[in-house]
Amino acid sequence: MSLADDYDVDVTFYHRDGTIYVDTRAGAPEHLLALLDDLGLDRHGAPDDVWHQVPDEMDEIAMKAMADRAAPLLARAGYQVDIDAGLFGGTAYRAALAEQAAHRPPPPPAAQVRRAR
Repeated sequence: MSLADDYDVDVTFYHRDGTIYVDTRAGAPEHLLALLDDLGLDRHGAPDDVWHQVPDEMDEIAMKAMADRAAPLLARAGYQVDIDAGLFGGTAYRAALAEQAAHRPPPPPAAQVRRAR
């Protein structure tokens, strides 16, 4: 069982010992794992366990920026994402949220309220 299973999400981001890890549900579909690969995250594995992490050769700011961009892209792709408190909220994250809001359809017009006379 993975941390994503524990939190009942598809993907969870967490920070431990100077590394940002990205954990998926046990038995995650290959297309999700490939998407994480395509986002630049390094895939690691052990028997019956697969996880991703931000590449170790990056400095802390670059690591957070990469993860900051990946989380909203995964959410926009329809995955449930859990994010370790304090890990996100930087410039890249806010820009991704603004872009997502710009592509959101406008709300339906409000119902006309009739005044009683």
